[in-house]
Amino acid sequence: PRSLFEDEIDDVKYEKGVFEDSDLSVEDLQEVVKRFKGVYKNNNLAFPEDVYEQLSLAIGAVFKGWMGARAVKYREVENIRNLLGTAVNVQAMVFGNMGDTSGTGVCFTRDPNDG
Repeated sequence: PRSLFEDEIDDVKYEKGVFEDSDLSVEDLQEVVKRFKGVYKNNNLAFPEDVYEQLSLAIGAVFKGWMGARAVKYREVENIRNLLGTAVNVQAMVFGNMGDTSGTGVCFTRDPNDG
């Protein structure tokens, strides 16, 4: 469950006295990875080490999320109708934790407020 991962990263941020993920150092993020792998182990799951398997699972999660309760509610609230599905773009990693002048985000092909 996602909340278990959020708990782990929140714990590391608390321990380091920071509020934003981007304030974590490389060493801090290595600790987060270690704890995330612990979440897998504690739930009798194996973390996928193969990058292609990770990519496949990430893409699958996007498509699976299309009919998730939050996604359905978002489309309902924003009056987004008659869509056939969603898409996935795979691109090089953006390092959004490199300081105050970098970041990551979501890109829309249309204004989500008025379609």
